Amino acid sequence: MCAQRGTTAPPQKEWCQHYEAGRVNIKDLPRPEQAHFVTNSEKISAVDDLIRQNRRFTTREIAVELSISKGTVHHIIHKKFGYGKVCAQREHLSENQKTARMDV
Repeated sequence: MCAQRGTTAPPQKEWCQHYEAGRVNIKDLPRPEQAHFVTNSEKISAVDDLIRQNRRFTTREIAVELSISKGTVHHIIHKKFGYGKVCAQREHLSENQKTARMDV
């Protein structure tokens, strides 16, 4: 029916064909257009050193400093180190706001 309309096969039919061909893994296979993160111990230690020097560095500043992509920096920080936030800044409150918080 799909061939008559000139459209591609529905995904269910494709999965059935893959399963019959012997594929049982449901995860996507790597595609050539997917970005691959090139991380080596040198880059990882350089990112770690910069973060330990100044925790207020943003991923963009680290990327510019080390001449690597923001995606690679993000991958190292979140996947390799397990950090949630690196550049978390506190709220700057006025004196009135501070006293209002104390009264609550």
